[in-house]
Amino acid sequence: MKIMVTGASGSLGRDLAPLLSRYYDVIALDIKKPNNDLEFVQCDISKLEEVEQATKDIDMIAHLAAILPVDRPLSQFIDVNVKGTCNILEAALKNGVKKVVYASSVWAASRGASPYQPIDENIPCKPEGMYDITKLMGEQFCEYYHRLYGLNTMTLRLCGYDPIDGFTGDGDILWGKIDIRALTGRFVGMGPSFKLTNAYDLAQVFRSAIENKSSQYDVYIIGVGTPFTQKDVKDLKKMPVTVLESYYPGVSAFLKEIGLDVPGLGFWYNTNKAKEHLGFSARFNLQDVMQQYYENRR
Repeated sequence: MKIMVTGASGSLGRDLAPLLSRYYDVIALDIKKPNNDLEFVQCDISKLEEVEQATKDIDMIAHLAAILPVDRPLSQFIDVNVKGTCNILEAALKNGVKKVVYASSVWAASRGASPYQPIDENIPCKPEGMYDITKLMGEQFCEYYHRLYGLNTMTLRLCGYDPIDGFTGDGDILWGKIDIRALTGRFVGMGPSFKLTNAYDLAQVFRSAIENKSSQYDVYIIGVGTPFTQKDVKDLKKMPVTVLESYYPGVSAFLKEIGLDVPGLGFWYNTNKAKEHLGFSARFNLQDVMQQYYENRR
């Protein structure tokens, strides 16, 4: 199967494309060539003619290319995140591409504000920045092309991807190298909270989306999972460790041992839909991390 990864030189693409090439015939697409040996197509996705040419004979597209939330001119966000996404979808339709998997962001809906917790795929979307708005527009175009033209599209609303040093290519933890406080923080709302921690998880969620046969269009929140519910809202803000202890017995002693002070938690995400529909969940949860920590400490 021929899979095209757009934005193959970006922070997601440079890790995702080589791992997907274990399973598929991967073609890397970007303005500049990534630092790998994959087949490369240079393309400006804001130009429809280039995109149509590049996507001929492609089976599926993992569309990652985007202008990220930094200080950029408005025109760049529109050209890449909006026009570029439309061009990918239009070219996919014309060239008979079977599926487009779109890498969106939880910021397309909210940067944490929500009428309820945990935040799920049904939250009313109220984007706050130009990046957020243009990613939401990309989601809407994916739905539009499916609804009007029958193009199979899927949106992965990523909490983010910020790999931590100390994982193997197969997603195992290297206990002599891993930053245990940084890893634990992902599960308790600290640092780049809830973001995927390693390239293996990133590749597995895109494999799950590519291989899925039942969903013709849907949106999925992707990140490290948490067990908290609406009833935990008040206590997570005031006494988060007490709540954590109720779900992860022994976590209080673990946090003390690794020297991690957990602040109040104001929001978190529900990743159950991806687990139920795609069969994807991050390889490790906090209980797994604790167990392996003690096993490898001996």
